[in-house]
Amino acid sequence: MGFIICPHCSDMTWETKEFAAVKTGAGAFRNLGPAAVVGCIACAGCPGKQVVNRAKLLIKCGADIIAMSSCMSSTTADKNACPYYEHILEELSKKLRTTIVIDCRNGAGA
Repeated sequence: MGFIICPHCSDMTWETKEFAAVKTGAGAFRNLGPAAVVGCIACAGCPGKQVVNRAKLLIKCGADIIAMSSCMSSTTADKNACPYYEHILEELSKKLRTTIVIDCRNGAGA
C-alpha cells in the first residue's frame, strides 16, 4: 500500500494511526486485512496536478493499493483540509483503474 499525503502537513500523527491500521487491517482498511506500507509521497502541491504520476511511482515500488491519507482531509490548528481532496480522489480512481484507491476520511485508526 502507498499513501498520498499533503506536503503542507506538519503533524505526522496520521502516519502512526494509519500505518498501524494497515498493519492490523483495521479502520478504513478492515475490508483488506493486514497489509504492508511500501511508502508515502506528497501530492506535489495544490491543486494536485501531479498526484496520478506520484501514485504511479508508489505502484512501481510495489503498491497495489493507494490510500488518500487522512492528513489531506482533516483540519488542524496549522492546516486546513485539502480543497482538492474530492477531485484528487476522483482522478486517482479514474486513472488508476487496476489499483484500489482508499479514502481514509472514515477513520483509519478507528
